Amino acid sequence: MIAALAEAALRSLALGGVVWIGLTVFRVRNPHVHMTAWVVVLLASLAMPFVMHWPTLTLDRLPLSMPVTNEAWPADIAMLDRPPPSLPIAPGTAIAPMAKHGISIDWWTVATTVYACVAALLLMRLAIGLCLTWRLVRAAKPVKGMIGADLRVSRDVGGPVTFGSTILVPPQFFGWDAKKRLAVLAHEGAHVANGDFYVLLLASLNRVMFWFSPFSWWQLARLAELAEIISDARAIEMIDDRLSYAEILLDVATSVKPRPMELAMAQVSTVRARVERIIAAAAMPAAVGWRKRLWIAASIVPVVIVSAGMIAYRTPDPVPSGADLGVVPAEHYHPSVNFYAMGPASVFAIFREGDELSGQLTGQRRQPLAVASDGTASYAAAFGEITFPIDLEHRSSELTLHLHGRDVRAVHVAAMPAPTTGPASLDQYVGWYRIAPNRVLTVRRDGEGLQVQETGQGRSLALPEGTDAFSVHGDHLLIFLRDEQASVSRVLVQNAASGARLASRIDAAQAQAIEADFARRLAEVPDRFREQVPAAGSKEMILKGIEDMRRGTPNYDRMSAPLADNIRRRLDELRATFAALGAVESIFFRGVGPGGYDIYGAKFENGTAEFRLLIEPDGKAGDVIFRPDGNDELGGIVPCSEEANVRGLAGASPIRIMLYNETEDDIQVFNLDANGERKAQSVVRSDMTWVTLTTVNNPWVIADKSGKCVEILVPGRQTRFHNVEAANLGTRLGRAARRAVPIANGEAMLRQYIEGVGKGRPDYDHMTTEVANVTRAQLPFDQAILARLGALRAVSFRGVTALDSDIYLAQFANGSAEWRIGVRNGTITKIALGPNF
Repeated sequence: MIAALAEAALRSLALGGVVWIGLTVFRVRNPHVHMTAWVVVLLASLAMPFVMHWPTLTLDRLPLSMPVTNEAWPADIAMLDRPPPSLPIAPGTAIAPMAKHGISIDWWTVATTVYACVAALLLMRLAIGLCLTWRLVRAAKPVKGMIGADLRVSRDVGGPVTFGSTILVPPQFFGWDAKKRLAVLAHEGAHVANGDFYVLLLASLNRVMFWFSPFSWWQLARLAELAEIISDARAIEMIDDRLSYAEILLDVATSVKPRPMELAMAQVSTVRARVERIIAAAAMPAAVGWRKRLWIAASIVPVVIVSAGMIAYRTPDPVPSGADLGVVPAEHYHPSVNFYAMGPASVFAIFREGDELSGQLTGQRRQPLAVASDGTASYAAAFGEITFPIDLEHRSSELTLHLHGRDVRAVHVAAMPAPTTGPASLDQYVGWYRIAPNRVLTVRRDGEGLQVQETGQGRSLALPEGTDAFSVHGDHLLIFLRDEQASVSRVLVQNAASGARLASRIDAAQAQAIEADFARRLAEVPDRFREQVPAAGSKEMILKGIEDMRRGTPNYDRMSAPLADNIRRRLDELRATFAALGAVESIFFRGVGPGGYDIYGAKFENGTAEFRLLIEPDGKAGDVIFRPDGNDELGGIVPCSEEANVRGLAGASPIRIMLYNETEDDIQVFNLDANGERKAQSVVRSDMTWVTLTTVNNPWVIADKSGKCVEILVPGRQTRFHNVEAANLGTRLGRAARRAVPIANGEAMLRQYIEGVGKGRPDYDHMTTEVANVTRAQLPFDQAILARLGALRAVSFRGVTALDSDIYLAQFANGSAEWRIGVRNGTITKIALGPNF
């Protein structure tokens, strides 16, 4: 039996090698075609022990053309068939028996026993996994009216998984936003529609049968990978947002712990490659119909017949083994820089120069790593020390970081070797990249280096960190991405304040059009801000847009292309929000913002909201910013001792809340559901702002970095803007409600800020990272507005905001404006310019 199974495994390996070579030679990249081909190979592998001899049973039995005797062969070969000569023995001599030098072992029996034991263990594990998961499915609670598939809720799963034709989701599913739910249902629904569970079940049985063959293990992994690629494509097609879907995968991967026979949406072992593929993909893979699938299968069947009938009688040509497929080239195996994703907007980079190691966390400075004798390295982050095991000779798909007394899995997202080419290679990065609908990132050569410039901002030097990787300002990371022709086609911009932004390459004409539109806005905004007069038709456009949104029929023809794409992605969420707000009762003009947006307040039947509208020269809506502000409910702060009694409420008025972390340490934010259980964890770093859309009286737990509750925020009019301070945690009202005098050096810091912006040279060293990024992005508009307002005459204190910012009215030679500033220890922590309401 062992010999037959070994022969079948070799035949399957040969068949897989031929198929792999064919797909490679013909440059087939469509995952649907790959899936069909490898399913055919899987079926052939399962059938190989039973069919491998029938095509060739008669080939070795053909009669020879003439009889052949020993005399016809050379003497040295014919002698092999003769008995050996006898030794002369004297009469009467006794012949001693041959001594036994050891115990005779039947190695075939040993091999059969070992094979049977391992196969039985694997089969038992598979059967137990099926039984346990089937019981879990039966115990899950069905959900009606969501999708056509069998959707059930189970408390025993950490994330979305598929078993057979059933989709299991955790209770937190109903607290996810609409985009995340749509992506999850589309992904898992694709698994059900394609029968991926049954394909992988057959692959698992194939692995049980041929567990000694690396090819059987590779087959299972490859089929699982293709199933995820196809399901990812379906999910991206539904939400039409690659970067958001990549962030959803990273988020789900940290919570899913699948059982043996569950098909999980995002496993840490595979999510790195999937995120890279999602970001780098140029287009969605084309679906393959059943007719084309039959043609693919028919083209492989002759190879199956040949491999089953010929391999026993000839030595097959060398083919790559399962372990050799997709090996990283040697020059990429020891990268000089590795990037590990710790979340949707945080990357930890490890650099190596010879034997020296350094690390950099998103938003922080690069610094040397301290390597201990036990093979662990440590990085001193602003919020605590990160320690992790490190191996200089290998690269793993994930890295376990020890942070705040717990282990955090960081997924490997990119690896780049040290640059070895000359300065001429920098020309491949030069060009224009659309980083936002109305902004361009321009990359230029600067002698032996690169300069980058975002629309409306100054030029900055890009420092090389590895092939295709550069850093700017020490806290921005640029990773240039390549298409299928290895040409630079996009750039991924990563920074602490805005997270990740993906910019596609555009030509000079497109870049000039965007720059010209920006210049037009820059010329118009100062006068509009000074005069505070709404654009013609802006109020009617907002009212019409509200009614269209309530009906779920937005007029995309009256929107710019980027705005229309954004509305399409968020349509279900926005329609539900406007339905909860009810009918419009009144709308009023508040002013013109520093970016040229018309600001309107709206009173609805069930709450209030603010709209900011930007109208293009062709009369279309270029951009809309919508902020629901809740109803008359005040909200408040609840002590942690009441957490067990606090419950989330559904169906209340929508409200956007904003938290600012001023505790000088990390905090965590959890939402409490209807059962009082924590969900939707977010980490807010020191001196950073966190914003979310929720409903009035839907409580949020604010905890320290260890997860210990420090206060509970109940959203309402008093808590729309909340400043989290170490000195006031647990109090019902923060310092902003008690303080009636300005910060000691607030006015002086504001005057210095206004002076620096007016000259185009802000003092970024006395700002937090978040404020510095906001100032850089808004600098051209603010500078133009200050030039139009003229010289600063006076500054008067008007009060304190809920976020503990001082409100000042600044009087200029040609008008006035309102500034809001937060200062701590000589550093600006918050800044905003707005109209004088």
